[in-house]
Amino acid sequence: MKKAFLVMTVLFLSFSAVNAQDWTKYKAEDLAFTAIFPQEPKRTVQKVNTAVGELDMHMIMHAPTSGDDNAVYSVIRSDYPEEQFADADDDYNANVLDGAVEGAVKNVKGKLVFDNKVKFNGYPGRSIKIKMEGGYIYINAYLVENSMFITQVICLEAKDKNTSIQRFLNSFELIKTKQD
Repeated sequence: MKKAFLVMTVLFLSFSAVNAQDWTKYKAEDLAFTAIFPQEPKRTVQKVNTAVGELDMHMIMHAPTSGDDNAVYSVIRSDYPEEQFADADDDYNANVLDGAVEGAVKNVKGKLVFDNKVKFNGYPGRSIKIKMEGGYIYINAYLVENSMFITQVICLEAKDKNTSIQRFLNSFELIKTKQD
């Protein structure tokens, strides 16, 4: 990731102007969300070993190669075993979100700039910013029953607080899907 970020940094420094663009709405009915991306994102699934077993991490990501203020736009969804949240209360959910924040900071060897508790459609969440080498990561994490949704944008230090960050993060919406 570090090498890829450095390569993207060099590419971004070569393109100082942001191209005017129409963003694309991405709808994942099976993952129950929509979001707008600067261009069509790519979808992947990774198996992740956790304390509660192996989980599928669904990642929808766009990494611009030029002409954008940001290096990565992504939405991630992971579903925890339902029984883990059968009797979940506010404290339990807060602890799960605390773990997500701590893990994000540790994974990039960063420093937490802010960590705000938020509500999204009545669900608990966090809005965080992490300073990492060469840039920042903006993350919104929402715990929707037993599913964790994470929206994130990675930007270069020189492009911090650009308007595309909030445009992407604020575009995320949950959708209802038919349950079997």
